[in-house]
Amino acid sequence: MVRQPHGRKADHRHRAVEASDDALDVLRLLLEMHGPVVLYLAPDTDGYTPVCLPLRDFRPGSDDILAGQTAWHTQLWMAQRFHVGFDELDVRIEVRNRPPRDSASLEAACGFRFALHIEKADEAGEFIEEAS
Repeated sequence: MVRQPHGRKADHRHRAVEASDDALDVLRLLLEMHGPVVLYLAPDTDGYTPVCLPLRDFRPGSDDILAGQTAWHTQLWMAQRFHVGFDELDVRIEVRNRPPRDSASLEAACGFRFALHIEKADEAGEFIEEAS
């Protein structure tokens, strides 16, 4: 059983989440600056642009799900509404060069935003949707 932050237990398995080289570079920088971080898709977001925050500040809600983890041990959490069908999708964390727009996400201060690239797992190469 996977332990969630702050003592909660997960009753499901999470999986590895792929990250682009650029995303891993940004994550490494954020880890050096802030310590462990978490990516979170809140219920009121677009479902493709996670917020990055220090793990120590993350308080998952009762409906939040630990969906995966990157090679840098950065957890990807999401609101339950985004997790429906998630096991049939391939998810890749990418980074976009964007000017920060009043975002509380850690990478925005560096001029970047994380974005999820999502494809059907059984149809490699078929594009579903991507954050712009």
